[in-house]
Amino acid sequence: MRISRAGVYRGERGFTIVELGMVILVLGIVMATVMPRFAGTLERQHLRSTMTKRIYRLTFDLDRQVMSVCYFVGETCKLETTRELRAYALPLDVHVLDVVSPQGTKTREGEAVTHFHPTGIAEPSIIHLVTNSNQKATLMIEPLAGRVKVFDDYVEPQAS
Repeated sequence: MRISRAGVYRGERGFTIVELGMVILVLGIVMATVMPRFAGTLERQHLRSTMTKRIYRLTFDLDRQVMSVCYFVGETCKLETTRELRAYALPLDVHVLDVVSPQGTKTREGEAVTHFHPTGIAEPSIIHLVTNSNQKATLMIEPLAGRVKVFDDYVEPQAS
């Protein structure tokens, strides 16, 4: 009595072209869905590695209603041109009403800046936004975490 190995049939010597084609098709579909996510992860990782050890400045141009980011190299601030950090014009129906600096002064025209340090600490700032329909929102940048809290109304800074 002849015993054959598991998975091997008598008389067959491999895979058919249809079976190989199906495997290649499935691998192609998996790669097409995974590769864009992997490429985005690499881009974000590169962005994180370049952002470390730099002081970043977020600038609000209240006259033009544009936000931009630059980083310091010595005394000069170089504009950031990566996709995530390039200059951003606010939508036409949204305006920055004012920006409250860490010292408590409100800026309503010209430029207002906030700095983010490599340790994760940010200058505490408050940004007030208003729409054409007079809806207001407040963005508060937390100093220790560098995170932003969003409120659905005009919130005044609290005296400390």
